[in-house]
Amino acid sequence: MGVLKALTAIAVSGIGALVLALGTVSSGNIGDLSGQSWLVAALAVLGSGGMVWLVENTTAAPVAKAVLAILTAGIASLVVALDDGIVSQTEFLTAASVAIIASGFVYQAPKEP
Repeated sequence: MGVLKALTAIAVSGIGALVLALGTVSSGNIGDLSGQSWLVAALAVLGSGGMVWLVENTTAAPVAKAVLAILTAGIASLVVALDDGIVSQTEFLTAASVAIIASGFVYQAPKEP
């Protein structure tokens, strides 16, 4: 059912969301993140993994899952970046990088029997 690919999407989206969330905190410390920031990041990341998991395992599934990983990881990262009301160029480039990396990792994750 694509559990490994979904977990891969969650891991990459989570790292990207954390990096972007830390960019919105002036001190840069993980302990200074608000509860709202944690919840927004968690919902966005879990949504990314859930969408990748829901794609059916067909012959086109690896490509479909990779494309979905691009969209969901990128959008999840942008949601976290927008938490402070502004998306800077650095945050946008980080979100784009997360999306590209997520697609590669999800595509390369081994296909389950």
